[in-house]
Amino acid sequence: MVALATGLAAWASRRALAPVTDMARTAADWSVRDLERRFDLGPPTDELRALGQTLDGLLDRVSRVIVGEQRLTSELAHELRTPLAAIRASADLIAMLPDLDDELRGDVADILGACATMAETMTGLLDLARASRPDGADVSALGDVVEAALASIEGARVAVALDRTLAVAVPVALGARALAPVIDNATRLAVHVTVTATVRGGWVEVSVSDDGPGVPMVLSRTVFEPGRSGRGGSGLGLPLARRIARSVGGDVRLEPPTPAGGAVFVVRLPGV
Repeated sequence: MVALATGLAAWASRRALAPVTDMARTAADWSVRDLERRFDLGPPTDELRALGQTLDGLLDRVSRVIVGEQRLTSELAHELRTPLAAIRASADLIAMLPDLDDELRGDVADILGACATMAETMTGLLDLARASRPDGADVSALGDVVEAALASIEGARVAVALDRTLAVAVPVALGARALAPVIDNATRLAVHVTVTATVRGGWVEVSVSDDGPGVPMVLSRTVFEPGRSGRGGSGLGLPLARRIARSVGGDVRLEPPTPAGGAVFVVRLPGV
């Protein structure tokens, strides 16, 4: 009788909690690339289904906010491209004047450099907005992603030691924009930079390690916050890299410091 009662209690518990298991699985899979996913437990005939309906309403509101942010990001990037192009064209014309003194020529060079940085950031935002509403799953070779990232970094000195045939479920351009700011930061602060990759479960983790000064403890918790920079930059590279990686279900993280020094950033991308 005790065994029978125990078995019946276990069966009843599993049956009663089955919707909770389904809700947990759905919540784990929900992301900005799947904004239409809902719990969809049916009419609120009991407490669990009522909870599911309430959470579906919450997801509707969150989805509207995310879609609105994506649209605003795309529209702002498009609108800013025209005045930025005008500024860059004017700076190019000034730089061509033969009678500029050295100080003014240096100022014009700074303006052109800032324009290039802004253009790259806006292109990344546009790619991010497009990637958040994908038409299909793109598959790219990891070697192509790394090469595209290195091509966008002027004078990069990087040792690449990875299986270039590994496949990632992201477009080449988007994966490169998630990886390039991490590599660029390393090359600015270190002499030797190494890019490696490992496969963990369904993920491809690209590690960017360097022999630089590392990330100070005071910055380790804020390094991915927009506007935070330890060397006077704009502080937008790493936050944008993480945001792009997360838009495809991945992430960018800073590994704990090691006795050998330097810094290790890991860009995690979905594998195939």
